[in-house]
Amino acid sequence: MLRRILALAFVLAALPLLAACGEEETPFDLVIADGRVIDPESGLDAVRHLGIREGRIVAISAAPLKGRETVDAAGLVVAPGFIDIHSHAQTVPSNWLQAFDGVTTALELEAGTLPVAATYDQLVREGRPLNFGFSVNWAIARQAVLSGATPRGTQGYVADFGLPGWQDLAGAEQSAAVLALVEQGLKEGALGIGLLTGYAPASNRTEYYEAGRLAAQYGVPTFTHIRTRSIREPNGAIEGFQEVIAVAAGTGAHMHICHLNSSALREVDRIAGMIAEAQRQGLRITTEGYPWGAGSTTIGAPFLRPENLPNLDIGPSDIEYVATGERPATADRLAEIRAADPGGISIIHYLNEGLAADRDLLARALLVPGGIFASDAVPLTVAGRVLTDEVWPLPADAVAHPRLAGTYTRILGTWVREEGRLDLMEAIRRSSLLPAQLLEEAAPQMKAKGRIAPGADADIVIFDAATVAAMAHYGNPAAPATGMKFVIVNGAFVIRDGALLPDARPGRAVRGPDRG
Repeated sequence: MLRRILALAFVLAALPLLAACGEEETPFDLVIADGRVIDPESGLDAVRHLGIREGRIVAISAAPLKGRETVDAAGLVVAPGFIDIHSHAQTVPSNWLQAFDGVTTALELEAGTLPVAATYDQLVREGRPLNFGFSVNWAIARQAVLSGATPRGTQGYVADFGLPGWQDLAGAEQSAAVLALVEQGLKEGALGIGLLTGYAPASNRTEYYEAGRLAAQYGVPTFTHIRTRSIREPNGAIEGFQEVIAVAAGTGAHMHICHLNSSALREVDRIAGMIAEAQRQGLRITTEGYPWGAGSTTIGAPFLRPENLPNLDIGPSDIEYVATGERPATADRLAEIRAADPGGISIIHYLNEGLAADRDLLARALLVPGGIFASDAVPLTVAGRVLTDEVWPLPADAVAHPRLAGTYTRILGTWVREEGRLDLMEAIRRSSLLPAQLLEEAAPQMKAKGRIAPGADADIVIFDAATVAAMAHYGNPAAPATGMKFVIVNGAFVIRDGALLPDARPGRAVRGPDRG
């Protein structure tokens, strides 16, 4: 009996070794060989070989591995794919441009969608090149209750800002109905609550507070476009940020602040100090930014009223109407465009990137401790219509803000390589690991993203650190970035040898659990 027990113990002890030997003998689906592997969680930065099987990383080795297919990554950086938590560009053509920018997961969280389950179901049916996911859209919930609109949250639709009434104070019953729609979205797996209070600055403060309470209850973040962003008081940017901090303190919710650079503007140093102190005191507050001096939104946004522009330190000609390229010369002309097409996309030049002082201001906004990089990408449009036609190369007249095509590659090429504002490891951490960690409570599947580690999803970018660069600019906003040699989503190529695979649809839904 003792001999049998000892024999069984020997076999059990040998099983892991036998399994390892078997794994060595069985080729991996894909091997990435000889690349400079950077993992922002462990701090690994060394030449390694990766073994991928069934869409996951299963081996990291200093010795060569055997694969059914092998990518030679010698001289290239191998990093976790970038997770864009702020992308309104939820169409296939826009996904393609983001893939060249190194994005493998594009999430619509500042605005979100409504209805939530129907949006997820539609995108699963259609297929996407990149992973996708949504918060629940508070603005659309308000439009449904106060304006009688039917929610239709797909294909780059954010909200119909031209609808009447939804931006006003709501009665108690109306506000409760709005919050009930928001809660239903959370039950359907939304990743958080998108709060576009900057587009409804007169809306109920109590409603915003109760949204924070809902977020805390369901264990999800809120994503806020702050209510006020003026450089002057009253109703200045300080008040907008104070509201977010107060709700975090009063509810315990994780409050995420969208695009710090275009919300804080020239108050960024004071506001960054407020956020840092709130974090030091234990409040769950995070923020993000993109490396462009201009923002983009609908030209009918409340804060772009002609009389409000001095509060933003800009004039009418600092606003570009994307559909025609016009920069209105007068306040009256701006008012005409706003009245004719309130939902038209515009580009707003807040900061002058040609000035060193403004570039430094932008850098201070993006490099706050714990700050995440996010694009705030808007979808491609042609003649004012969102481009959904799946045609590559893109139409010559397709336009957007250049941050769609060049956010992460601009950071890698300009901020890391040329200007040395941060190192490569930190740039990758802010582009992959930090956004994954932001969402891990809301969606446990994010624990497998943003990392190069055994068991992690094979969402991987392979790029040339010496040549990676954003090609898009305000004059040619849809130019694909260069330097991304391979972009892999769930183990499948979307970009291979620097070329797009237009038929690839390996993206999967990033979704919270059914909370019903």
